Amino acid sequence: MKNDKINLLIEREEFTVQSTIGTLYLNGGRICDTLENSWQDNKVNISCIPEGEYSVRLRTARESGSRDYLHLLVEDVEGRTYILFHIGNLPTHTKGCVLVGLTRGKDVVNNSKVAMDLLIKQILTLGGTNINLIIKKKSKMRKWLIYQTLRKMVSSKKFLYTVIGIIVQLLSDNWGIDPEVSQNILYSLVALVVGQGIADVAKK
Repeated sequence: MKNDKINLLIEREEFTVQSTIGTLYLNGGRICDTLENSWQDNKVNISCIPEGEYSVRLRTARESGSRDYLHLLVEDVEGRTYILFHIGNLPTHTKGCVLVGLTRGKDVVNNSKVAMDLLIKQILTLGGTNINLIIKKKSKMRKWLIYQTLRKMVSSKKFLYTVIGIIVQLLSDNWGIDPEVSQNILYSLVALVVGQGIADVAKK
């Protein structure tokens, strides 16, 4: 049996008045869908827990007294206790805990027992200890990717030449710049874009 570090990630993706739907990853691989309560300022029994990083451990049926299967306990959640990963399908099945399912719908996850069995099996295969959990909104990752894309575009000479060309054409149409002058500028910019493209290909 291995004893590797186990990294869990919940990316929260869909938000309604009743629930928060996301995807659970284990060491970078997708495991299943998740359902939590909607965000209600971390209020006990009605809110999902805050985004952040947490320690997690396996919790036995004997410890629970009410759940007759292995499940997960999220530790050291500010202002909250007994935040679990457990079986359930609907927002009414959780009081701040994380429900797991193989598929999702609006305010629902399905095949929860199968998803829980899969999750626990994977964790036990990796040793069952040293479990770390990160919870975050997927939109934050999306915003970061958009920012990186825009930054690359702005730093691209071809992009800047194209923007300048559009500005010149607008000025020509609306501010009375001599058409021949604007045409010469546009031809020069086209040559620069083509030349830069050839240079980029040569670099590769």
